[in-house]
Amino acid sequence: MVTEFGVSGKLIMNALVMYDRETESLWSQFLSRAVSGELSGTELETIPLTMTTWEKWKEIQPETVALRKGSRILDPYAGYYAGGSAGVIGEANQDDRLPTKELVLGLGFDSEPVAFPHSKLEAEPLIQVTNAGETAVIYYDPTTNTALAFSTVVDGQELDFELVEQDGREWMQDTQTGTLWVPFTGQAVNGEMAGKALDRLHAVNAFWFAWSDFYPNTEIWGLG
Repeated sequence: MVTEFGVSGKLIMNALVMYDRETESLWSQFLSRAVSGELSGTELETIPLTMTTWEKWKEIQPETVALRKGSRILDPYAGYYAGGSAGVIGEANQDDRLPTKELVLGLGFDSEPVAFPHSKLEAEPLIQVTNAGETAVIYYDPTTNTALAFSTVVDGQELDFELVEQDGREWMQDTQTGTLWVPFTGQAVNGEMAGKALDRLHAVNAFWFAWSDFYPNTEIWGLG
């Protein structure tokens, strides 16, 4: 079924609520599923995205084009990022384990939610964890504040990764075959597995207050 979406004007814990024009069901952008109406409970297929700088994205995807609306140079949300407010309607779950607007990478939407604070990842930019029975590798680039999650299984083989530098660039390298992988895309470019790619996992970069509102029982990696 192909649906056309619009913005409903509603919020669920500060997160956008969409509606589909065919059934007028309401969909949570954060949860990626319909929360009321004829299609309630239906899940959307998630497409991984990368939150990074335009400069870095152009470096790894030089053929990219982008829609530019107007000529605004300054970020209109700069004041919001720097302030202490939590969205439009405030926090539903006040959790002081992290600062309100600490950026986290949230993993485990369906079970075992865990938040990876960017501030903790700065000290350990490549980690492997097990979440809901699946092993994941988390990569963080402090220069662009980019955090990504990949599955470590390729063609049925579980790989272990480390960061290495070669030719003035940073790579992920698996210890099983020595293949070099591009950290931002998960593409293998040099070695036995060249041409293969790591599967991106469903993970989002969000403010701590947003993640903890939806997942109040979340674990926090690197805390304590």
